[in-house]
Amino acid sequence: MSFATKTLTLLMLLATTAMAQAAEPARPVTGTWTTDFGTVRLIEDRQGGVRGSYDTDDGRITGKIENDVMDGFWVETASDYTCETLKMGSPYWGRIRFELNSARTGWTGIWSYCDYEYVEGNVWNGSRAPR
Repeated sequence: MSFATKTLTLLMLLATTAMAQAAEPARPVTGTWTTDFGTVRLIEDRQGGVRGSYDTDDGRITGKIENDVMDGFWVETASDYTCETLKMGSPYWGRIRFELNSARTGWTGIWSYCDYEYVEGNVWNGSRAPR
């Protein structure tokens, strides 16, 4: 086999491998997560919608993932702050923004009360819980 044939074969193999890796779907966030606010259980649908729960004040999460960023809301049955409007039937809610790492094994997150701006220090980080 000539040098040119070997080189062409290698380039085709590398291109095929790169295309296969690029075509892999993102790992869903469905599962159990260990977070700054205890255990969070999430379910992701095929359109990137996410819903879930956590133990603090019967907490619920709802959101949407785009480009490995989940924007959404947390909602509880009680909180340190009461919002003027209801979200999912509760006056105790706020915004969340979770930025997933590329392997989707963890996130760095922030949160706010109601629809207010995010405040430095309001972190909500998470990592996949061991199976």
